[in-house]
Amino acid sequence: MNNNSTIFNDDPLGTAARDLFGLSYLFPYQRLVISNILEAAESDDLSDREGIGKQIVILPTGAGKSLCFQLPAMLMEGATLVIYPILGLMADQERRLKERGFSTVILRGGQTGEEREEIFGIIRNGKGSFIIANPEVLLGSGVFSRLRDLKIKHIVIDEAHCVSEWGESFRPSYLEINKIIKEAGSPLITAFTATAGTTVLNKIEQYIFGEEGAARIVGNPDRKNISYYGRGCIVRNLAVRDYILQNKRPAIVFCSTRPGTERLAEYLKNEIFMMDHPWYKKIRYYHAGLSRDEKKETENWFLNDGEAVLCATCAYGLGIDKPDIRTVIHRDCPPSIEAYLQESGRAGRDGELSKAIILWGPDDEASLARVKKEGDRARMAKLLSYARDSNKCRREALLDILEYQGERDYPEQNCCDVCDQSSFPGLREENSLLNFFKRNGYSYSLPMAANVLKDAEVNWTEDDASEAINYLIKTGKIKKSKNPFFRNSLIQAVKLI
Repeated sequence: MNNNSTIFNDDPLGTAARDLFGLSYLFPYQRLVISNILEAAESDDLSDREGIGKQIVILPTGAGKSLCFQLPAMLMEGATLVIYPILGLMADQERRLKERGFSTVILRGGQTGEEREEIFGIIRNGKGSFIIANPEVLLGSGVFSRLRDLKIKHIVIDEAHCVSEWGESFRPSYLEINKIIKEAGSPLITAFTATAGTTVLNKIEQYIFGEEGAARIVGNPDRKNISYYGRGCIVRNLAVRDYILQNKRPAIVFCSTRPGTERLAEYLKNEIFMMDHPWYKKIRYYHAGLSRDEKKETENWFLNDGEAVLCATCAYGLGIDKPDIRTVIHRDCPPSIEAYLQESGRAGRDGELSKAIILWGPDDEASLARVKKEGDRARMAKLLSYARDSNKCRREALLDILEYQGERDYPEQNCCDVCDQSSFPGLREENSLLNFFKRNGYSYSLPMAANVLKDAEVNWTEDDASEAINYLIKTGKIKKSKNPFFRNSLIQAVKLI
């Protein structure tokens, strides 16, 4: 610490980081981004200072991107407006900023005129260093017409990949962020995201910065302390249960739908209870359909429980910071590589070794078919190919999909299941099921087969067995008997496909 203190005496940024945030070190990318913001804040004319006032910053999860706009906010006059995509993230950031001693206000839907006037007064009086909002609120007539009066110095767009992924589908307000920027008249604009491939980066620049463009500061998106795994399965909930039992907690399981999170949480509770594990009560779900109080209570519970398992949609995946998550499982395939790295990046933010497991299976094709836009379907297909590939280093594959051009340096141990030779190209239940039918040369009705398998396969339910058997029938690996006495029965596999 003494050496760092000596260095900081000649380093204003380092001194500020130490005195205001208790940090002994700034990463090079943090230093560059912060320096650009502060230089631009002091400049009277940015027209010839390309890349200073407008930046797109790509830093991996856990790399301290919040500091990149929090530290400048403490050192310059004027408010910083931070645009977040979801209410849960807005509330989490408000809590964290206030814990650090920042004067923070939040603009959200449902506020009364009196509440809004009080907030505007706080900002005008210079007592609100941070304004937190989402695009919809800022574009509303009650706020949009007041933006220039607020004298906003710096506009930050966090989770900027949402501009492309959500703006072109169900959040059109994200395509109008440039309109907010122009109305506010702020000279400083910074867009942050943890992950963005070339296509997404181009769209961020187009929709946020327009023709003026922006400098790009791209850090290595790789997280060396996360080990990546892909697992094929027929019965996904069963696979989730087993991987939760086999790996460290706290854990998040990402599902694609709200009902999916609820069903999975109930399934896991019942299964863990039947297996006599005492932590079955530590399983909950989280999605955007919960009330504000329900979200807050669930967030607080998860943040403070060292054994918790949360079944969640992407509503939890954006930026909410629980540093000790040890395992992230994707029950369903996310829509893009950006979404996957963002959500898997919830793991190991404290730097400790953690796992990210993505599941794939026979119902993926149906999921792909439901994606209407060709470009969206292509992005999801790339991620599914990554999950199914048991030959190529997963870290290498992820960076290839992102088209990352920087230096690559992979860990020698705990890299991924391919590198440690534990990957498997098939579906995990298939061989044991086929072997069962080979060993037992009988005809079974479907309920009978499921019931026998339930006893033969440790901790399977009858529904799990039925789902797996139906898949084998559908793919022709076992077939229904032609014997009239066993019209609705199954016989052993006659051909392995």
